[in-house]
Amino acid sequence: MTERRPTRLLMAVVALVFVGHGVCVSAQDAAPAQKPAPWTVLIYAAVDNDWERPFMRDVRGMRKGLERVKGMEVILLVDRSPRYSRDKRALGEDFAGTRLYRLTGGGAERLGGGQWFPGIRRDADGELNTGNARTLRDFVRFGKARYPAIRTALFLVSHGEGMSFCPDETDDDDQMFTAELTDELGPAESVDVLGFDACLMGGAENAYQWRPGPGRFGADYFVASAPVSSSWPYADIFSALGSRFGPKPPKPAELSRLIIDELNKQIRSGRSGDRGLERDLQAWGAFDLKHAAKLKEAVDGLAVGLWKEGEKQDTVALRGSGLKAKTFVYVWPERGADADMPHVDVRHLAERIAKSASFSKQVRRLASQVADAADAMVLHSVGFDHYKGFKGGQHGLYFVFPDGDKKDRRGRTYWQKIPWYDARKHGRDDDSYGAYAWCSDGSVAGNGKVETWFELMDAWFDVGDSNDYAW
Repeated sequence: MTERRPTRLLMAVVALVFVGHGVCVSAQDAAPAQKPAPWTVLIYAAVDNDWERPFMRDVRGMRKGLERVKGMEVILLVDRSPRYSRDKRALGEDFAGTRLYRLTGGGAERLGGGQWFPGIRRDADGELNTGNARTLRDFVRFGKARYPAIRTALFLVSHGEGMSFCPDETDDDDQMFTAELTDELGPAESVDVLGFDACLMGGAENAYQWRPGPGRFGADYFVASAPVSSSWPYADIFSALGSRFGPKPPKPAELSRLIIDELNKQIRSGRSGDRGLERDLQAWGAFDLKHAAKLKEAVDGLAVGLWKEGEKQDTVALRGSGLKAKTFVYVWPERGADADMPHVDVRHLAERIAKSASFSKQVRRLASQVADAADAMVLHSVGFDHYKGFKGGQHGLYFVFPDGDKKDRRGRTYWQKIPWYDARKHGRDDDSYGAYAWCSDGSVAGNGKVETWFELMDAWFDVGDSNDYAW
């Protein structure tokens, strides 16, 4: 599926060589901070693909917005492509490859990668596979070690597909997967805010995988889009940080809310360039991942109730199909999207079940518990005109629910088209990876019962045992 996105520290410096457009190159690597900054924002721009051109425009916005921001380090890793942009303004010169920069006060200071990225030097481009989570891991380590802070935010900028993101064309379109992050990044790489300037990443399965907890990578807050999306208004986001908070640094929840607020303003004003369905089908959310486990528990409880009472037909009917569905289905109006985007709003489906006389009192009670859990998890959200009745702070988080037993033109069921949605680990070379904690945690694994949402989906739709829930 092709995205339709509209289109603290003193530095030990021996000398500065100015390249132009406010960009400078340190003659020596940045010295570690003597005192942690309030925030370090790490921007991982995996734009070795056709998102390079719009992102380079966004870099200019970042620099403009940062002119008024104090107490925040912004470190950029950008992987560019030789195929698209010729942009020289954003970072002082055109280049193809991978570089590191420190963005501050409207300027951009080029950095060397040191022990973390020996191939990235201040005077020569490197070439990293930004579709590999080890590169992301090393970037987080670099940023935390060289620019320590009380709080850390990590923003990933690229294309997103829900189960994968950050494709790198130079490296055979290699891309990262949801569980790959928790396989490669550990607790030391955990962050306060994890944001995706990318499409389709606002899913409960992703949120649960990246929830905070001992012994694993996690984030406290998660900012993402449920459907296809426009890019973040970085100039507005950073300017708002400066004007709204001044010298007082924002809390993680406040930063997360601010991003949604500025996205809302940009899209509604038309400054994003979105028109018609490109605007009306968008939805963005900020999620408190400390509540992700409670949401999964509630969803799994509802799954058991639906299974025991044989409610497949009524639930599929309530789900609806595509853009005509009364339940919020985050799907794009293009061929194959119904199969490729099995994304249904968790809260909206649950509240509709809870109000429907087609379901038993017990199932309605379980659905109400899901709605309450979603309310606790959705910190802030915004949906546009297509989603009639969208409520900020409630809606905007999806989970996987295929469009019934429908088949594509080749006779494959929609369930067969999402092998990535699996408890089993497939591996990076399979283009599906799997290994979702959402699918494995709480599974009965072999006794034929349904105890989780994943097992319910498999029991309802896997007629050929291609993704057998008794794994």
